[in-house]
Amino acid sequence: MTAVDVDPTPVEAPERTPVVLLDQVCRVFPTEPPVEALRSIDLRVDPSEYVAIIGPSGSGKSTLLNVLGLLDRPTSGRYLLDGIDTADLGDAARAAERGRRIGFVFQSFHLLSYRTVEENVGLSELYLGTNRKDRRRRATEALDRVGLSHRLGFEPIRLSGGERQRVAIARALLGEPSLLLCDEPTGNLDTANTESVLDLFDDLREQGLTILVITHDSEVAERAQRRVRMVDGQLTEVA
Repeated sequence: MTAVDVDPTPVEAPERTPVVLLDQVCRVFPTEPPVEALRSIDLRVDPSEYVAIIGPSGSGKSTLLNVLGLLDRPTSGRYLLDGIDTADLGDAARAAERGRRIGFVFQSFHLLSYRTVEENVGLSELYLGTNRKDRRRRATEALDRVGLSHRLGFEPIRLSGGERQRVAIARALLGEPSLLLCDEPTGNLDTANTESVLDLFDDLREQGLTILVITHDSEVAERAQRRVRMVDGQLTEVA
């Protein structure tokens, strides 16, 4: 029997495409004098990562959120979202990619008080041409994913603050985004409801969702895998 040579060199797994890749991103507002809101920002967020961006008011967090959410364009530098160079996209294409790849969660829940929770969730796809029955089914599945299947038919006024934020998160998840972009998501919640929402973020990350939270709350930041501090428009990793 002839011996077979085996190459002992381990085979490296192919590198995954980052969900977010910022390369020397700057945003300058043309006031007099000009305001440098973002200064040579480098940031990489890989699939299934949970990253918190912290910093004081006026540090540039809101500007960074707008750039990450394709709501604003950098003055210079590159922003790749799922490997797509967003600088090459026109306004319509940017809106389409934003709806397809990014889910937004804000401090305010932005729920319609006269609609049920499943109707509120389904509103995110109201103008996409999906039929009402399919929209309701997907909304119900999204509510089940955030632990609110027992609140079907409820109006937001009957929910706690934490439950309302879960409805808002379910709405953000309806399109199966690759990035959940959160701006002070627990800012209107008490301690117990904050813990509940942060536990949900942990569960969603374990399911493979990439989460980026912008916050000034140290408790929220501590729950993330990585923390990045923003000061005067610049980012630094926090140990």
